[in-house]
Amino acid sequence: MSPPRSIARAAARGRPATDPGCAGCAHLVTLRALRRAGVEVQGGLGCEEGAVARFDPSHGRWAAVTGVERLRRRGAGELLAEASRAGAALVVVADRVAPVRSLRMEEELARAGATFDWLDLDDAAGAEARVRDALERPGTVLLALARCVNGTPHQAPYAVDGALCNRCGSCLTLACPALHDAGDASAVDPTTCTGCGRCAPLCRSGAIVRAGPV
Repeated sequence: MSPPRSIARAAARGRPATDPGCAGCAHLVTLRALRRAGVEVQGGLGCEEGAVARFDPSHGRWAAVTGVERLRRRGAGELLAEASRAGAALVVVADRVAPVRSLRMEEELARAGATFDWLDLDDAAGAEARVRDALERPGTVLLALARCVNGTPHQAPYAVDGALCNRCGSCLTLACPALHDAGDASAVDPTTCTGCGRCAPLCRSGAIVRAGPV
C-alpha cells in the first residue's frame, strides 16, 4: 500500500500563519478569505505595519491591507487614493483592535466618501463570501477588527479524531500554526492550540473536537 499523500498546509504569508504565538488569531480568517477569493496582499495587519511603507502597482487582483494607526496617520482619503492609484482591488483595514472602538475610523472613512463593510471573523465561509462581494464593488473598504489572541486566556485545545478525518485538507486552509498534516490525518498541536475553535466549522466530517473540558 502506498503511503498517504501529503497535504500541504495553506501557503500563507503574514505573522498569524508563521508565529506559533498567533495560533487562534481572528485574522487567520481575514487572510484565508482573501486567499480563497484569489486576492494577493500588499501591506500588513496592524501588528505588521512596518512590512510595507507604500502600495506599488502590481498585476492581478490584490488587496491593500493596513492597520488602524496607519490609516489614521495618513488620513483615510490619502491612503485610499494611494491604493486606488496603485490598482488595489479593495482595501482591508485589519487590526488587533476591539470592534467597539471603531466609531472614529468609520467616521473618517465616511468623510473620505468610502463605502465600507464589516467582516465577521467568527464565520470563515461568510468572510470569504463578503470578500468576493466586495470585489464586485470597486472602492469598497472591508473592516476586520478583533482583539489580539496574545495574552488572552486559552481554552481547552481541540484534537482531530483520526477515525473521522478524511484528509480533505479543508482545515489546513486556515493556515493556523497549531494545525498540520500528520500523514494519516490532520492533527492539532495541543501545546500551540488556543482552543478558539475557528478550524472546527471548516471540517466536513466533524473530526475536529474539543479535547477536554473548557
